[in-house]
Amino acid sequence: MSDELRVGTQRLSPRDAVFVYDETDRHLSNIVAVYFADSSAPRHEPLTIAQVADWARASIGHAQLFHRRLRHVPMDLDLPYWEPDHTLSVRDHITLDGSGTWADARTRIAEITSARMDLTRPPWELHVLDRVEGVPGMPGTTTIVVLKFHHSVGDGVATRALEQHLFGTGSAPAVQLDRARPLTTAVRTAGALMSAPVRFGAGLRRARMARDELRALVDAGTVHDPAPLRPATRFNRDIDAALTFHLVPIPMSEVLAAKAAATQRVTINDLMLTTISGALATYLAEHDEVPEGSLAAMVPMSMRGVAEWDSANQLSQMIVDLHTDIGDPIQRLTAIKQSAGRAKQRTADPVVQRTELRVETAPALLLRAAGWARAQRRFDDSATVPFCNTTISNVPPVTDSLVFCGRPVRRAVGSLPILDGDGLRHLITSQGDEIVIAITTNAAMMPDPDHYDELILASFRELAAALHSLENPAPTGA
Repeated sequence: MSDELRVGTQRLSPRDAVFVYDETDRHLSNIVAVYFADSSAPRHEPLTIAQVADWARASIGHAQLFHRRLRHVPMDLDLPYWEPDHTLSVRDHITLDGSGTWADARTRIAEITSARMDLTRPPWELHVLDRVEGVPGMPGTTTIVVLKFHHSVGDGVATRALEQHLFGTGSAPAVQLDRARPLTTAVRTAGALMSAPVRFGAGLRRARMARDELRALVDAGTVHDPAPLRPATRFNRDIDAALTFHLVPIPMSEVLAAKAAATQRVTINDLMLTTISGALATYLAEHDEVPEGSLAAMVPMSMRGVAEWDSANQLSQMIVDLHTDIGDPIQRLTAIKQSAGRAKQRTADPVVQRTELRVETAPALLLRAAGWARAQRRFDDSATVPFCNTTISNVPPVTDSLVFCGRPVRRAVGSLPILDGDGLRHLITSQGDEIVIAITTNAAMMPDPDHYDELILASFRELAAALHSLENPAPTGA
């Protein structure tokens, strides 16, 4: 890091602004990272709010997001701006809760995840739940740190990079806040307003040409389009109950052993998609709600190194068929591997990327209108849902050297807000000797989350056993 972090005024990119325009109370744009630090050592006394504040003040020099607030242009004539906040009070962004149980902590994490952020101040919050008892897989007491950002400042991969600085040992640089320059902003807005029609028209023409190219690729079988509709399930309704949060840890040794036993080359992500597919199919079957046809998942794909995007968010939405209509776990794994490969190929195709560039030239008013239109859709009476039934996201592995207030961080997970039409979401992380699937849903859609956790473990072990049987086939009888 440099010796000084300079924080100035910056216009949001259209891709980042979408997270502002799309947000409603029923469609939140929160990034929530949850860190589990071991506080069981005798030297770890209960934390005080002053200690937490001191840690925050010493850490927030690592990123501009801690020091900027959103400023809308009048009548949304242009995209919003980030501007330096000279009135920042760290204490207004942090909370500290005392000892409690894991059940208490799960409820609190769910509340934090499902609360809308205040964008009139810098879009971050730090919540510390100290000396939590009974966290699965953690010895003694645990200090849980919940770090919350607005999605407009970055995605989960960016959060992973930031946490290495926040929970590392290096010192944060000093912060220099520029003064607001309203005249400069006004001139930029006027220029953007005058050029917007030309840019938008050119963007539409390029997107139209790209769509024609894409149609030819699809017809030739080079690119595979996802099915536009999937059968709706209980998880694809309107959200009318409070969010629930729970975790399923899986030993990394078992995952790596299953991967090594496969006779075909598969990724850990292929194994996790197949595991969740099996658990979801079983859960719906147990409730006599077997869908007509296969379900699909939205799987975010990082575009870093694939495309050059001038935005803080570098993820594209990839649609992967989960093949929930295939009962045999090996056959399902093979089908999911093929579907995931086709989806990656499609998402990375330059022609597909050009069809999506229209968002880069869309005027702010149009982006806001599109967000409003999406918010009007209701799902309770729909027999189908567009493209996917659930979200299965994953982020890069966490480094093992993270520390919070002297307490080593043993586990890092994420909590995804649920939304109308997507009421069951999974976020997969790995650190050290485990993979953790963090699941968010609600009690109206899933009154028995612990049972779903059991189904995920059972689905993984069924898949692993099937893979090991291929590695060591049973001898045939005489």
